[in-house]
Amino acid sequence: LGGEDDLVITGQTGTFSADMPHPRAHCQSKPFKVTKERVGVEGGHGNEGFCENCFCYICDTPASDCQGWVHVGHCHAHEKDPFWKALREFTRTDMLSNSPLLQALGCDDQVQTEAHTSCVNGLLAFHCYRSGDLGQGGVLNHSFQHVTDAASASMKAIIGHLSDPKGPRTTLAVLDGITSAVVVNTWRAGASQHSAMHKWCAGTYDAYAAIIEQLEKYWVLAIVRTSTRSVPPPALAVMAQRLRALSKLAHKELSIGRQQPLAHVPLAHAISACERGWKHPVMVAILEGQCTDLTQREAQTLQRARLHLLEHAQRWKEAYHYAIFHGRVAKSLAYIVRAGRHADVLSMVLRQSALAAGAKCLTVCTELVAVNQADTAIRLGMYCAFANYEGEQTDEQLGQSRMPYIQWLVEHVVGRLDPSELQARNTYDSVPGAVEVARRDAEEWALRVFTDFSGSMMQPLPEAPLGSAYSIAACCVERVAALCSVALPSLCLSCAKLFSHYGDHCGAVSIVIQQGLRDTPLLVWAMQAVAPKLGMHAFGSGVHKWQSGEMPVPSQLALAGAYLAVGDTNEALRWASSASLTGAPSEKELAYANFEATRKYRVTDLNPFINAALQVNNQNAAMLLAELQMWWDPTWQHLQMLRNVCNPQKFGLRRQQLQSIALNDYMARPEVRFEVLVREGMQEQAVSMVQGLAQDNIGACHKALNDTFRTLEREVLQQTNLVELLWPLLERLLQQGDGVDPPMET
Repeated sequence: LGGEDDLVITGQTGTFSADMPHPRAHCQSKPFKVTKERVGVEGGHGNEGFCENCFCYICDTPASDCQGWVHVGHCHAHEKDPFWKALREFTRTDMLSNSPLLQALGCDDQVQTEAHTSCVNGLLAFHCYRSGDLGQGGVLNHSFQHVTDAASASMKAIIGHLSDPKGPRTTLAVLDGITSAVVVNTWRAGASQHSAMHKWCAGTYDAYAAIIEQLEKYWVLAIVRTSTRSVPPPALAVMAQRLRALSKLAHKELSIGRQQPLAHVPLAHAISACERGWKHPVMVAILEGQCTDLTQREAQTLQRARLHLLEHAQRWKEAYHYAIFHGRVAKSLAYIVRAGRHADVLSMVLRQSALAAGAKCLTVCTELVAVNQADTAIRLGMYCAFANYEGEQTDEQLGQSRMPYIQWLVEHVVGRLDPSELQARNTYDSVPGAVEVARRDAEEWALRVFTDFSGSMMQPLPEAPLGSAYSIAACCVERVAALCSVALPSLCLSCAKLFSHYGDHCGAVSIVIQQGLRDTPLLVWAMQAVAPKLGMHAFGSGVHKWQSGEMPVPSQLALAGAYLAVGDTNEALRWASSASLTGAPSEKELAYANFEATRKYRVTDLNPFINAALQVNNQNAAMLLAELQMWWDPTWQHLQMLRNVCNPQKFGLRRQQLQSIALNDYMARPEVRFEVLVREGMQEQAVSMVQGLAQDNIGACHKALNDTFRTLEREVLQQTNLVELLWPLLERLLQQGDGVDPPMET
C-alpha cells in the first residue's frame, strides 16, 4: 500500500463481520431481530446490545457514540426498511438535518422535531415510491401516491398552523422540512423502469410539479403573514438564501427532459416575498398609493396573499391602493366601499366606464348593500346594466356583459318586496290598480332619465310620488322592468324570464306589455309561461294597446291560445281569426277564392279553435277557421276537419282542389302531396312525384316518405300496390345510406 493506491483486501482470518466495523443488523456476535419498533428499551438485551465493532446504520458512527441508539431507536435500524433508509438519508444529508432556517428562526425542540418529522415522512414516501408495492405475479407497482399523500399531510398541518396566531415559526419550519424532502428527490422512474417486474405509474412529473407549486403558495402565504416581531429581518435574509438553494434543486429536477425552459422558476415568488417585506420602500410606496412604476407589480400568488392579509386586518385604504396598483379594479372598488367612501364608487365607474364591463362591479353592488347603501347599489347596477358604454355589440355579447347585472338587480329589487305585496302582484286574474299606476310612472321615468342616463344615476333615485298607493320597493321593480324595455329591447325575453324566475310574474308582465308588440318570442313565451299563472286579465292594458297595432301572426296565435287555455273562447276565436286572415282573402272573398292558386303556405293548426267554436255552437267561426286552415295548410287531415263543418258540395269542391294541388303545385309540402295522392288512389302519380323529388333532393324525398308512412294507416297500404311500386326507390335510399326509419319499415 503506498501513495494514492487503493486499499485491497487479499484475505482474512477470523469472522469478518465481527472483527471489522459493521452495521448493527449484520453483527454475528449480537444476533439482530427485525422489528417494527421505533424506540429501544433502556437496558434491553435485544437489538439494544452491540459489540465493539457495531456501527449505527443511521448516524454512521460507532454504536457507543450514537446519541439516538435507544430513545430514537437507531438500534433497530437496518437497510431493508424504507423508514430507516429515509432517516439515514435525513441524518447524513447536512442540507436536510441541519437547516440554517430553523436556527435563524430560533425554533425550539418541539418545532424542530415537527419539521424533521415532516422531512423524514417526505423522504420515506419517495423511498416507498422507489421500492414499490408487491402486486400480482410478483410485479412491483411504483405508485407516486405515497409522495402526494405525504405532501398532503404536511400541507394539512401547515394550514392548521397558518390559522394559529402563534404559528409563523412552526409553519415555516414544517414548510422547510417537506420542501427539502421533495426537492432532493426525483419524480423519475428508477433504473428498472423497463423491467417486466416493475410497473411505474404515469403522470409523476405533473404530480411532482403540482406539489412544488402548491408548496410555493403556502410559502408565500406564510411569509406574507409573518411580522418583523415573529420573524426578524436577519431570519428573512436566511430564509431567502435557503429558498434559493431549494429553488435551484427544484428547477434542475423540473427541467429534466424538457426542450423548452420553465415558464416559472420554482419558489421564485416565495423568494420575492422574503426580499420585499411589508417595510420595503417599494411596498410602502404601493400601500400609500405613491408608486407609479408598474414594473414593480408583484406576481398573482403574492397579490392574493397580501390582499388576503390586508382584508383580514381590515386595512381597507392600503388594500385599495395595493389592488388598484395591480389592476384589480373590482377589488379596489369593494375596498372603497368598506373604507366608507360610498359616494366615490359611482363617480369612479362613470369616469372609467370600462370598470363596468365584464361584471367587475357585481361584488361592489353586493358590498354596498351590505353597508346599507342600497340606493347607491341599485344605481350602480342600473348604470352597469343599461348604460351605453361599450359601443356596438351583438345580442350575444350584450347578453354576456349585461345579464349578470340585470340578474343581480332583479333578484335584489324583487327580494325587497313585502311578501304580502308580492302575493298581491301575483294574484290570478287580478291586477291591483297600484300596479298599473306604478307601471305608467316607471315607464315615464325610464324614458326621461335615459336621455341623460349617466347624469341621472349620479343623483339618488326619487321616492315614489307623494300619495301613491305603491311602495318604494314596487317602484324599484317597475323601474328595472321599464329600463329593460327602453334600454335593452333585444334582451327583454331574458329579463322577463328572470322576473318570473325570482317569483315576480307581474314584473315579467310589465316588460311584455311594453315590448310584446315588437317581440314575438317574448309574447309567445309569456302566453305559455305566465298567462297560466296570472290569467289573461293581467295583460289587459297591453292587449288594449296591441289591438291597434300590426301584430305578427305568431303573436296573435299565441294570444289566441292563451285565451283558449283560460276558457275565454270568444277572445280566442277573435284572435285566431284575425291571425289567420292576415295575408289571406277576406272573409267574404274566401268562399270564392281560388284554392288551386300557387301561394306561400304556412304550417297551421287551428283544430283546437275549430273544436272550441263547435262546442259553443259558433258554426260561422268554425267554418271560417276550417276554410282558412285549408287555405294556409291544405292537407288531408285538415280536409277531414273541414268536412265536419261544411256541406257536401263545399267538401267535394275543396277535395277536388286539394287533388289539383297534390298533382301540380310544387310549392306544397312533398309529404302532403304524396299522402293526398295515395289516399285518393293515385299511387302511380304519387310514386312518380317522389321519384322526381329524389333526383333533386334525396333528403327531402326520404323525409316525405317517412312522414307519410307515419300518418298512413296499415289498411291503406295493404289495399294498394304502393310498396311494390316504391320498392326500387327504397332500395336506392338504402344504398345511399339514408336508411329506413321505423314508420317506413312498418
